[in-house]
Formats: sequence, structure tokens, C-alpha cells
Amino acid sequence: MATRRISRHFVTIQDGRWGSRQVHYRRAGSGPVLVMLHQSPLSSRDMIATMQRWQRHFTCIAPDTPGYGLSDPLGVAYAEMDDFADAVSEFLDAIGVRKAALYGFHTGAMMAAQLAARHPARVHVLASNGYVIPTEEERAELVANYLPAFEPSWDGAHLAWLWSRMREQLIFFPWYRKDAADRMDVGLPPPERLQDGLVEFLRADDHYRVAYRAAFTMQSDRTLRELSVPSLITAATPDPTSRYLERATDTAPCVRVEARPTAVETLDLCLAHLRKARSSAAPRLRPTAPIAGRLWQQMLDVPGGQLRVRRNTDAAGRTVVVLHDAAGSADTVAALAASFIGHRPVLAIDLPGHGESDAPLARGAVTVTAYARALRSALDALQIRECDIVGVWGGGLVGLELAHVAPRRVRRLVLAGPPWFDRALQAELRARYAPDIRPDAHGGHLLQAWQFIRDQGLFWPWFRTTREGIIRGAVHVDTRMVHRRVLEVLRAPAWRAAYRAHFSYPVKSRLRSVRVATLLAAADWDPMREYALAAAAAQPQSPFCALPPDPARWGETLLPFLNA
Repeated sequence: MATRRISRHFVTIQDGRWGSRQVHYRRAGSGPVLVMLHQSPLSSRDMIATMQRWQRHFTCIAPDTPGYGLSDPLGVAYAEMDDFADAVSEFLDAIGVRKAALYGFHTGAMMAAQLAARHPARVHVLASNGYVIPTEEERAELVANYLPAFEPSWDGAHLAWLWSRMREQLIFFPWYRKDAADRMDVGLPPPERLQDGLVEFLRADDHYRVAYRAAFTMQSDRTLRELSVPSLITAATPDPTSRYLERATDTAPCVRVEARPTAVETLDLCLAHLRKARSSAAPRLRPTAPIAGRLWQQMLDVPGGQLRVRRNTDAAGRTVVVLHDAAGSADTVAALAASFIGHRPVLAIDLPGHGESDAPLARGAVTVTAYARALRSALDALQIRECDIVGVWGGGLVGLELAHVAPRRVRRLVLAGPPWFDRALQAELRARYAPDIRPDAHGGHLLQAWQFIRDQGLFWPWFRTTREGIIRGAVHVDTRMVHRRVLEVLRAPAWRAAYRAHFSYPVKSRLRSVRVATLLAAADWDPMREYALAAAAAQPQSPFCALPPDPARWGETLLPFLNA
């Protein structure tokens, strides 16, 4: 049977226990509702393979736990499993599910069991795969050692530590102990799969500790005594959590405890258990509701996939569309986009193959024109007929191309840091600017990515590390900024192709012929400032505007031009 599409959505919880927040979730299949809760520090992405196995039996709905994946955190440094259970209950209310079958894996297994014990009227049947029942001594040890603080280091050393940490948790359990009794009987995955987990960890950042800690501090033996719905507690024999099943002896009569030799057999056992009980019909999808005063998220359906946007609709008027550069996303221009809140509707989009968007462009077809076409599809999906565009570096080229092919869609255009390059520099940048950073089994590629991004703030071009290449003036290598940009490189399959597309674009001829009012801009720290000034000198109809150092203030600087 062909695999049906897994779609992605955001639901807004308005004025809940933790205020207004958004939950990102995946949905697939048809039939009765099955809610699926993932392990820490991952996201619903970890449920994709299981959703594909089970989608012909259920409408599978897999949310990102608060603070993981793309879901907003609860806003607290410490939370108990009761809190996460209540948060899932709020999510069910928000999507219109009164009662559902429930499956959880590892941390999700703990969360699912606590939800079933705390809110039994919401659960038809429960399957917990990888349930942990530590002793008090083990619990204290796990809390003390399993969850060190995660803080970026100026030299990228935190990435080397994290890669080793991700490997180690597949070699030993707990990962910090190195005894023969703690050695796991599994091999290491290929580096590409290891990197998938690392990227998920980076999405959660230091918040990764919150749900982990809730799972370790949960009185999990008591929860098994409090269950009142048909419940399966299981684990595959190679899974380190299987050692805890023998402790599940004092349970409620509705609880069944059973292991299986392999992960596949364990999933089959869970499926058989979940299918025994009736479940509620699937809810209709609801439009994503806005949140006042901040950027909120939405997934858009476009030809070939889905695109993520961050937006705000508090103000009236023409929408300002903010476009990021290659190896960027709506997150890297979030401060700039937020500077328009209360003045104009604003929209920041993850271009295809960047951030959290799919890559619906055909392989080999990554061009500025293709990006402009995708942007047009996104505007169509939102029924935005005309807009102003503020594009940063290569993002400005996407806006310029849309203004060229659809001048009635774009009223005003700002190119922040326009890459006004001659052909020789374009050729050199195509050949050298975007290095091939492939996952390496020992993690060396992470330091390569770190130095590549950091050198972008020190030299222009970054690979020209001679005196002549030094960027003079303010140093733009804030550790948190570099860390965020490295995450963009690791999660964006199209970033190298996007750079090459930007460096192939005929920016000079396009800027000469564009019929849309255009402003060229740059901050003092931007190495593109000299190119913006040169472009303005060559194109008197496109004046230059000096931008303040902080992108959070660019909106107030640009609004007079956009409102003219």
C-alpha cells in the first residue's frame, strides 16, 4: 500500500494554563484517533516511521512536546509530568479531540501513562513503549548526571561535546556510566541519522532538560497503580528500558506488562493492543489562530509540500514580507520581522529547503526564479494580493525577482545587503563560498560548520582569511548568533544550492529594469554595505538607507519608505 502524506500543522491554545501558546503536530491516516507522544529530546519527527506503519488503522496525531520541535515551551524551568499531562489535555481540547487512543515512546511513554492516570476520561486505551521505573537512588543519580546544562561556547566546543553525547547514549545507558553492565547491545547508526537527533537536540537547546527531568522524577510505580484504562507497558529486549519491566509488579488490574524480542515485534504488540478498543472519530482541521503581540507560526500547503511561516496580523495595511538569506530561515530574521508588529501585518517565510519548510523544488531546479515562484504560491495560499518586501542578502534577490515577474504583487522593495557583484566575484563565490559540510562519523563536520559561520563575521569573503579580507569595524560574531546560524546549516538541505543560485543571479540587469520602488540598505557591520553604496551610485532611482546596528530597529527606519 502506498504511503499516505503526513501533514504538519500548528494549533493555537488561547489563554490556557500557561498563557497563549502554539503546538506543532503531525497528522496522517484515517479512522479513529491515535495520539502519539515522542521521546526526549526529539519531536514528532521521531514518530514518522510509526505513523507510516499505523496510518491505515488510525488517524495518527503526533504533537511536539512543549519546548521541543516547534512547540512553544511552557515558560517554566522545571515542570512535573502532571504538568505535561495537563498540557497534552489542553492540546486535545484545542484540536477538538474529546477522547483518543494513546501511544508513547520513552519520555512519551511516561507522559502518556500520566495523562491516562490523571485524565482517564480522555483515554480509550494506552500503550507505553519504554516505561522507566527507577528506584529513589537511581532517580537521584539520573537527575544529577544525565542532564548537564547546554550552553554554546565561542569556539564551538559544545557541538563536539554534543556529538559525543549523542553517540554515547547509543553505547551506554545511562550515557555517563561506562561499566560493562551499562553497555547497550546495539550498533551505531550512520552519521546522517545521528545528526538528525543532534539537530532535534539543538531545536530544544537547554530546554531539553525539562521533560527529561519530569520523566526521571515522576513516581512512575504509583502511576501504574492509578491507571483505570486498558494499558500495555512494554519494551523491546535490546531497549535499555526493558530492564525496568520486572519492577512493574504492583499495578492496577487493567495493566498488562509484556516485552518483545525486537522493536518491530514490540510495535506490532502495541498495535494489536490499541486496536482492541474503540476510539473517537478524527476532528476536522481548524485554521491556525493568531496570537496578539508576537510572531506566531503557520504551515502553508503549496505545490509539492508545505512551507512554514512566522507572522503577525495585529495591524492593518499592506503585508510586509521578510525574506532570509541562504543558510537562514524565518528565525534568523525574526527580530527584523517583529520590528513591524503593530505597524503593519508582517510575514517571514522559510524558503523551500530551509528552516522548517519542505523542499518542494525539483532537484537541480534551485534558482532565484524558482524561489520567487514558491514565494508567490505562499502569498496565494494566504490570499495576499500585494505586499512590500524586505529581503536580506540573497533573500532580497528573491524579492527582486518576484517584483520583476509580478510587479503588481510587490509595491515596495528593500534590499538589505544587496549582493551587487561583478561576474568574476560571482564565479569565485559560486566555487568557494558554500563548503560541502557532510556528516562525519566522529563529528568533525560540526567544527567545520562552526568556523565557516563564525568566519562570515570576520572576513569577506569568509574564505579570504588574509589581512585584505578582514572586516573592519564592529565585530559580528556573537556566540548565540553563530550557534543559531549553525543550526540553520545543519537543518537546511538546500543551503549550498541556494548560495550558488544567488551568486548566479543577474542582479545588475534586474535592478536596472525593475519597475517597483526600491531601496538599498545596509548596517555598518554588514560587509555588503560597500556593494549597496555602489549599487545606489549606479542606480540613482534606488537610493541608499543606513540601517541601525540592531535589526530589531530596522522596521522604524524602513517604515517611512514603505509607507510613502
